[in-house]
Amino acid sequence: MKRTLGAVGLCATTVLALAACATGTGDTAVDADCEPTLEGVETLEEGKLSVALTNTPPYSLEQNGEAEGIDSDILQEFADAACLEMTYAPYTYATAVPATEQGRVDAAVGGFYRTEARGDVVTLSTPVYLDELTVISEDGAATVDELEQMNRIGTVEGYLWVDDLNALENVETRVYPDSLSLANELKAGRLDAGLDGYGAAVISADGTEYELEVLQPDDRVSSTTEPSQTSILIDPSNASLAEALDDFIAQLREDGRLVEILQENGLPATAADVGDARLIS
Repeated sequence: MKRTLGAVGLCATTVLALAACATGTGDTAVDADCEPTLEGVETLEEGKLSVALTNTPPYSLEQNGEAEGIDSDILQEFADAACLEMTYAPYTYATAVPATEQGRVDAAVGGFYRTEARGDVVTLSTPVYLDELTVISEDGAATVDELEQMNRIGTVEGYLWVDDLNALENVETRVYPDSLSLANELKAGRLDAGLDGYGAAVISADGTEYELEVLQPDDRVSSTTEPSQTSILIDPSNASLAEALDDFIAQLREDGRLVEILQENGLPATAADVGDARLIS
């Protein structure tokens, strides 16, 4: 049964102080003295916010028994503000969407792109951040012209930019099944550059001398002019949760906390500049 939480007081004066409302992240008990700062928050189970957690760092992951990553941090602070215990269970991308659609969880996280297909079956939160196309290279390449001077570049299948990269002149684009395979090929010297979402690129370049640069806007690669926006997926039957979360994300953006969360997880501040909401067809 869903319940409504009324705002009976303030636990903190700003979002930055909301963590005092709860004892921590993951499956943790809420302080008995916690007073919610959010109104009208409904959840599937009284006192809990249930989350489908995909293992897609730095967007979401389980680490040391706790939910970590950008989306997890946002939902934890949201839960703190509503005096809810955030609980989670591991899901794959393929199972998280139907679990949310069928109302078996309140929300799902993992840097989900805002697509028309997802929007037809679940509620998409307001755009949270951009997944910017990023170049991993030895010399900090950042333009399409620089890519066209290379012999071999690589990327990961399934991304919107794959066809555009394949169409570039004088360069061979190799497509790999996942970010790990791309990183291994790059480190083995079989590629001049790798292209991936910024968050995945941070992980791929960790411990190496490679430089990361967001690919500069160029009409030849449409993802550079309209980077993919991400959303948190919400139970489509729970309009109050969607409204409250959208308002909370807007507050995080306004007071700068969203940029802090992004940077704490390795993304640049520019990822917070989402522009107008849009969907991928």
